[in-house]
Formats: sequence, structure tokens, C-alpha cells
Amino acid sequence: MQLGRARLCLDCEELHEEQQCPVCASETFAYLTRWVPTREPRPQTPPPAPLALSKTQKAVGFGIAGLGLLGLAQWLAKGRRLIEDASTRNVGELK
Repeated sequence: MQLGRARLCLDCEELHEEQQCPVCASETFAYLTRWVPTREPRPQTPPPAPLALSKTQKAVGFGIAGLGLLGLAQWLAKGRRLIEDASTRNVGELK
């Protein structure tokens, strides 16, 4: 185990190199280099690459969103019609 990659689990105090503690599966840890200095720098994880969508993928996404909005509008219109129909009937008929 390299000192620059060693991690101390803050829950069970186990030393490990993984993202999760192998003993308690906790993701709460601190690098040992916080207390023990080392000459080599701590490895940095590169930031995730930005998600780039093609024009086709964007068009499909907007199409799906449009269908969802259309369905929602129809559902609301149907509910409004049911309420209006119920209000035009005699008061005693409401169930």
C-alpha cells in the first residue's frame, strides 16, 4: 500500500485504498497524508468529461418531452371536462 493512496475509514478506522471501506462499506474517509507528510502528491481524480449530445439525440429528447407535455395537456383537459359535466347535472346526482 502506498502512503499517497492510503485512506483511513472514519467509521471503523480501517486502512484501505478503495473508494469504499472493505470492512464496513462506508465512503467516509481521510487520506493518511493529512497527518503523515509524503514527497509525492496525492493522486487527483480527473473531472468527468462534459456530456455532449448530437443533434439527433437532442431532437429525440425534445420529441419525448413534447409528447409528455401533450399527454399532460390532454389529461388536464379531460379532468376539466369531467368537472364541468358534473357541475351541469342536478346537485343530487353527484356521487
